[in-house]
Amino acid sequence: MDGDDRPLAGRVVVGERRGGDGDRIGYWTTGDDGEFVLDADGGVDVDDVSFTVRNPAGGGDTEPVRGRDRPEGGETTLRLTVNAHSVAIHGGTEHRGMNDAACTAAGPVRSHRFHTQFPGLDPYDRDEDLLRTLGGADGEAGAPMMESPDDPVGDADTPAGYGIFGQFVDHDITFDPTSDIDRRNDPAALRNFRTPALDLDSLYRTNAEAAPFLYDHETDERKLLTGEAAAPDAEDGGGLSGLPGTDLQRNDQGVALIGDPRNDENVVVSQLQLAFVNFHNRVVDHLRGPGSDLVEEGESVLEAAQRLVRWHYQWVVRHDFLPRICDRYVLDDIEERGRQHFVPPGRTPAIPVEFGGAAYRFGHSMIRHAYDVNDEVGEVPLFPTGAGGGRNLRGGRPVPSDLVVDWSRLLDTGDGDYQPARKTEPLLAPTLFDLPISGDTSLAVRNLRRAKALGIPSGQDVAARMGYDPIRNEAFGEDSPIMKVLRAHGRGADPDSPLWYYVLAEAEYQQDGERLGAVGSRIVAETLIGLIEADETAYPNAAPDDWEPSLPQPTPTEGYTLADITEFAAEANPDGLVIHAVDAGPGSDVGDAAGDVLDESVTLRNAADDPIDLTGYVIDLDGQRGDLPGATLGPDETLTVHVGAGPETSTDHYLGRGAPVLDDEGEVVAVYGPDGERSTRRRYVG
Repeated sequence: MDGDDRPLAGRVVVGERRGGDGDRIGYWTTGDDGEFVLDADGGVDVDDVSFTVRNPAGGGDTEPVRGRDRPEGGETTLRLTVNAHSVAIHGGTEHRGMNDAACTAAGPVRSHRFHTQFPGLDPYDRDEDLLRTLGGADGEAGAPMMESPDDPVGDADTPAGYGIFGQFVDHDITFDPTSDIDRRNDPAALRNFRTPALDLDSLYRTNAEAAPFLYDHETDERKLLTGEAAAPDAEDGGGLSGLPGTDLQRNDQGVALIGDPRNDENVVVSQLQLAFVNFHNRVVDHLRGPGSDLVEEGESVLEAAQRLVRWHYQWVVRHDFLPRICDRYVLDDIEERGRQHFVPPGRTPAIPVEFGGAAYRFGHSMIRHAYDVNDEVGEVPLFPTGAGGGRNLRGGRPVPSDLVVDWSRLLDTGDGDYQPARKTEPLLAPTLFDLPISGDTSLAVRNLRRAKALGIPSGQDVAARMGYDPIRNEAFGEDSPIMKVLRAHGRGADPDSPLWYYVLAEAEYQQDGERLGAVGSRIVAETLIGLIEADETAYPNAAPDDWEPSLPQPTPTEGYTLADITEFAAEANPDGLVIHAVDAGPGSDVGDAAGDVLDESVTLRNAADDPIDLTGYVIDLDGQRGDLPGATLGPDETLTVHVGAGPETSTDHYLGRGAPVLDDEGEVVAVYGPDGERSTRRRYVG
């Protein structure tokens, strides 16, 4: 209860025996009524237990217990009263866990284990002051691991969107609300409240029955619900833009109703979650149309859509994401010799703390101060800055329509024109040293302290255990952050550094920051590949041996990439009008390869259950626009728009152009509604 006797749902309660060594006896999550059942092996007297209450939605902060009493007639009941904190704004949640996802009332939540990947190695156990100095605890300019404005970190070849995608993947496989940054934790005793599999439970949860609030039960139960972005000038939770499908579904308080609330902690990851929601919905449309042969015997359209979305997501992680962030030689070695350090086949997979608490946090170095979200507003700061905060990408609110992300700005859609991620180096963007949260506001300090609390060994010890020659600190340079801090603390000869720092410094030392070095690549790649290989429903185990992505590839990039997911998702239109096919005419690989040079066409289809009045709609063909006829398109009916001239029919419309319009090399076709807003688009490949 809080001070006003209101029940507190979604809290994590940790119980320890009073006196002695404070042995932990268990942890529990409170339900909607604020209650939990204390169940401990061997039994326990509740009066001999001290309790710690944490609010995952508030960054995992402890809420002090200021009272405990037994209600009248409640011999077996103990009431705890805590000083409840308000929910933090964006940045108030731990970047790797700490949210209320595991406390949902949508159904039972399975917990899984973490483990130590390299048992027997001593923890990197340097004193707290050294770690705080290295991590820039005071947040002042000039902190050792803070990027200097006079010597900024360079741009990587990797598009900026992959740093956000890495966060999305993290939220799919890990959630740790029980570890304590202020004390040593036994990794084997911790619980992971996410399935250790790339199964998109952050999108689907376990199934539609366990999470009915995710699905559209009024219009189409096979589709996930979406919402409308807010009007640009509306206050938080204010008026909507009238643009369906541009934001996640939210309740009246602006809280996103999704499988994992962490995927609303900033606008960019929120929009990536939305892209996967729209991707699922677009796949449903595809399976009811030209892709109907992808539905397997005995499988519903919903089941097929979920399977294909998961498989394409897993493929992107394995064949797109990992090659961009990992050493290619390490990936080739894993392909040839198999995994050497992740859980062997046949054992239940668990997330190594060396991955979750150190190596995979390399992605923090990729995060930019500001993101180029669309051509209307350009770059927008990730966090509030200055008085009043200004325009920013904080999450936990309806997304303003002028901040709706155009993923072609953050991913490579084939033209090479995108905002890049920062290089991977032991220097973070200054904004990450002043997080708008209570407690330590430096993300670097939080990472370093968490690694110490988990007993993670040094990077040099891990390298040696893996069979690599460790890189001593002095090799990183006398002016490197670690050497400056060691000298300041009288430890200039210390050869070791924290594993997280080592992974960042190794990337700069071996790969010029373009991707991870040997140790970082090995931990990250073996873990993610191992999770895919250990999942019997993942594509390597459940798909035919020669399976490759079977959904349309809208971009001309080499291989199927994350951009193909976001572009295919962007083709979906909330009003139901979709671009069913593009025929770029002779000389193109799209559509017919012979015939009149003006025999170019675009076929539109109404994928909705209601008729669509096309009055006022405009089609844009590589920048040339033409009006659509004032006709009504019934459900599942098509209209083919021809570039040349011809007789009008109920299924064919002619623009009457005298020259070809569609680029044989591939471009974008878009349709705009009567209000001038883009209704749908499709990038075709020539």
